[in-house]
Amino acid sequence: MKKSLMFGFILTFILLTGCSQQNDVKGAYDIKGTVIDVENSTILVEDDKLGLIRLSLPEGSDIKTFETGQTVAVWTDGKIRESYPLQGSALHIEIIKQAD
Repeated sequence: MKKSLMFGFILTFILLTGCSQQNDVKGAYDIKGTVIDVENSTILVEDDKLGLIRLSLPEGSDIKTFETGQTVAVWTDGKIRESYPLQGSALHIEIIKQAD
C-alpha cells in the first residue's frame, strides 16, 4: 500500500511539473543581433552565433517599428529552418538599442 501510494505521489508530481511549462516569452532570448534588412513582414538579423537569420514578425507587429541598425533580442518558437539565410518565426522581439 505504501509503495503504490508513494509511486502515485511521485508520478503525479512529475506529470504536474512537466505540464506546467507555458509557451511564454519570459526568460532568456534565443537570438540577439543587428537588424540588417526589413522587408514585407520579416526582418533579417545578424547574430554572432547563428549568422544571418530571416525572422517572420509576431502576429500584430508593426513592420514600421523596425529599421536597419537596431539591436534586437528575439524569442522564437524554436523551429529554425536550415537554409541560407536561416529562417524562423519570432514570438516576441524587443528592441535593445536604436539605430545610430
